[in-house]
Amino acid sequence: MASGKNCMKLFCWGTLIYMGYKIYRYASGVFNISKELPVYLKNVIGEKPGMNLTVVFNRLGVSLSFSEDIIKEHSDIAELAQEYIGKYYPIFRQDHVTIEVIQKAACKKSVEIDEVAEEDAAEVPEKLEPETV
Repeated sequence: MASGKNCMKLFCWGTLIYMGYKIYRYASGVFNISKELPVYLKNVIGEKPGMNLTVVFNRLGVSLSFSEDIIKEHSDIAELAQEYIGKYYPIFRQDHVTIEVIQKAACKKSVEIDEVAEEDAAEVPEKLEPETV
């Protein structure tokens, strides 16, 4: 018969394995949401969103950024994302998931970089003649 010490070790190991499994399922769910939710929203709405995930203990925060036109056309983006997460990822309780839809901000710096790159490309000659010595 097993002693009390062995039963305690067995209980501790079982608890650790179970908690590790729960953490693994949660982490893999976050990883899969980060890959699949933008694709789903692109198929439904027509634009791939910018996405930011925030995980704090058992809370999941999802921030989706769309263009102004898409936000005006589709007022139910947050509900679509909430339904998708609830249907395919039941590990995330609905009251622990927060979804925020924000407008994409045009990055002025990236526009300036693109303009400089176009100017530099215009200065490069089309064909370079090999030099003869």
